[in-house]
Amino acid sequence: MIQLHCCTEISRNRLAPGNSRVLHYLLTLVVLGGSLLLMPGCAVLPGPNQVVVNKYLLEYELGDVPTMQETDLPVMLITVPRAHGGYDSSRIAYREQLYGLRYYAKSRWADTPARMLAPLVAEAMNHTGQFQALYASPGSIPARYRLDSELIHFHQDFTVQPSEMRVSLRAQLVDLNENKVLATRFFNISEKADSEDAYGGVQAANRATGRMLDELAQFCSSLTDR
Repeated sequence: MIQLHCCTEISRNRLAPGNSRVLHYLLTLVVLGGSLLLMPGCAVLPGPNQVVVNKYLLEYELGDVPTMQETDLPVMLITVPRAHGGYDSSRIAYREQLYGLRYYAKSRWADTPARMLAPLVAEAMNHTGQFQALYASPGSIPARYRLDSELIHFHQDFTVQPSEMRVSLRAQLVDLNENKVLATRFFNISEKADSEDAYGGVQAANRATGRMLDELAQFCSSLTDR
């Protein structure tokens, strides 16, 4: 501090009065700035809190899987379901009033419901033992049948208590050899949630999806023959 004072005195002797005041002001700022850097509380500012987002899957629990599967089964092409508005993202949807749709902030699907459904539909078809089911784009592989579908509803419904998961799908089976639609069916499944939150809806969604896939497999099996 003595050295700083001497330098200030020398500067006052050499500089004009106006410049001396400026130099004194600058030196004061330097001293204050150094003091702030030495204070632990001011050295590091806290960063923003990170929001943890939970991600969930759709899974299909198969029953007894056949130990052997025939290789000459007709090929069924599974296209990715076309999702209606509001269900074409990975956000988990819920409804609190008629015509309304909202989304959980801290919970999401691992992918869009439609893209997660496509391989599960193929698993369900393969499990019937009547098809070799593959999910791919139309025309990408030769096939006997094509299964097209629309995902109409996929949300947790809080307009009823306890809340329910609603899964609605319209499916259409096409015979590619005959170039005709064999049949179209609408599937509407509701499953009560285990709890009134996102995870309760996820659990109900998996059960509802399993029931819907079982019914869809039966539907397609009944329309085809070898």
